[in-house]
Amino acid sequence: MNRDLALKYQAFVDGELSDREARQLELTLQQDPEAQAVVAELRATKVLLRENEPEMAVPESREFYWGKIQREIQRLEAESATDAVSGWLAVVRGWRRFLAPAAGIAVILFLAIAALRFYNNPLIDDSNQHLAEIEDLAEFTSASTFRSDNMFVVWVHDTSSLAEAEPQSELIETDDIF
Repeated sequence: MNRDLALKYQAFVDGELSDREARQLELTLQQDPEAQAVVAELRATKVLLRENEPEMAVPESREFYWGKIQREIQRLEAESATDAVSGWLAVVRGWRRFLAPAAGIAVILFLAIAALRFYNNPLIDDSNQHLAEIEDLAEFTSASTFRSDNMFVVWVHDTSSLAEAEPQSELIETDDIF
């Protein structure tokens, strides 16, 4: 049995054929036992499905659901109307999604390049790196410092004894304190 004939039998069982087609199919059914068996099986299946299909009752009425759907449609239409009025705002939002990450990447690249240029610049004078800042808290003392590659020298002397012939002084030598 071909597919088109099986679909025609199904339409006959469901009552979807015109009167002329239904009469022609009834004549064919009287002469063809295989067609009778197919139609009988389709009718039995239809009855089984109808009787065993669970009937679900919805607690709310039909109008309640259609009212909900209608309110949602009206809300969406109102939103689209406000979006149409503020169309430029949607354009700004679209650009913002692109520009915010791009600006972050640009800042990171700028800082990386600036750091590399500042720290790796051969034109920077390194001669002042050995100097140290000294704060003299004592009123009658002073100190001088010198730093070499692996040595740090502090010269402390007493300024109150300038009137005396020989000033007292100390020499402190350490291995790279800082």
